[in-house]
Amino acid sequence: MTAQTLRTVLGPPIEVAGEETFCLFSQEIPSNNLGFVDPKASTLELDIAGRGFSIRQSTGLLNSSREEGTTGAVLWKITPLLATWMASAPSLLAHVLHHDAVVVELGCGVAGLLGLVLSRKVQCYVLTDLDYVMKHLRENLAANAVAPRMDTKVTKKKTNQKNPARDNLKTLPLDWERDSARNLETVLPEGRAIDLVVLCDCVYNEYLVSPLVQTCVDLCRLRSVTGKETVVLIAQQLRSDVVFEVFLESLMKEFDVWRVPDPDVSKDLGLGSGYAVHVAVLRDLAGTAT
Repeated sequence: MTAQTLRTVLGPPIEVAGEETFCLFSQEIPSNNLGFVDPKASTLELDIAGRGFSIRQSTGLLNSSREEGTTGAVLWKITPLLATWMASAPSLLAHVLHHDAVVVELGCGVAGLLGLVLSRKVQCYVLTDLDYVMKHLRENLAANAVAPRMDTKVTKKKTNQKNPARDNLKTLPLDWERDSARNLETVLPEGRAIDLVVLCDCVYNEYLVSPLVQTCVDLCRLRSVTGKETVVLIAQQLRSDVVFEVFLESLMKEFDVWRVPDPDVSKDLGLGSGYAVHVAVLRDLAGTAT
């Protein structure tokens, strides 16, 4: 997907961050509280795209006083909504969400739900978050892994082969403030650029806006080649208009940005839902693609 494709489908990109902020926050926004699904539950049972998931949360981490924050310790309400929409194969994402696609998620949290849902649809899905999240994340991935089919007629050699559904779901600690985006090269398929970067409810702290946007820039430039642009998808709960506008202004300095309109997104994520979905393409690479 190129910037030109997005212009054709969605029209001109957003021009003024303040106007976009006013448009979103002037809508009647339902109360979603802080946005947790259930911060007191140790386990959540979910059904998405016809598949059941059992997600273990870490209420202990949530209530701890870690300096790096604890927001990744539980599942947020927007995540199942985004997973359901993306799993429905929306036409807008057809060029970046397919069986050959490489997807990187920032701030995935302990659940790893988007990766669990979408990894079966792509070549490689990389879940990233702070190091303290990794142990709980990997436990959830293991608990929800799809066991390979056993066929009594399959030879022993074939049954010992690795399960592709597990192999294409990878994890990597990534601190936006300290780590280099080049660390992703250790887990990405050789010679492949990133098709899609996903941010799900990562915009909540003004202090983190600058390193988050810079990480997105660096990921889009990673292995960038002529004719290949990385799309960034940002889905978030609308909490603070101030933080949102700061983020959007920072993002628009580097990216062309579009809001995904109601006809192209599920009703659970459209105007008035309390959530918003945007897509962005790095501006200094836009125009090099054909």
